[in-house]
Amino acid sequence: MAKKITRVKRRYLKIEGLCFLVFSLSLFAWMFSSIFLRAYNVQLSVAIQKTQTEIVRLNQSNEVLNVEIQNLSSKDRVMAIAKEAGLSVIQENVTIVRGE
Repeated sequence: MAKKITRVKRRYLKIEGLCFLVFSLSLFAWMFSSIFLRAYNVQLSVAIQKTQTEIVRLNQSNEVLNVEIQNLSSKDRVMAIAKEAGLSVIQENVTIVRGE
């Protein structure tokens, strides 16, 4: 008896299967990127809010420090400290410098 030769048929990917594969991969990529971008957007918003809060806090601190500088550099305070140290003002040696 002769051997029966069978040919193995190769299955080629049909165009419908390829379209389904491409569609499902693109759907998965869209979902992943959508979730990732939303999470990243929330993270950036939180960072922006923290930075703005820090800016407001530093501005308030700067205002307080400016008021303190104004009080410490007043002419009356300087004159009082000079009198306590035993210094006197000689009008001939006084030079007025205009600041900011």
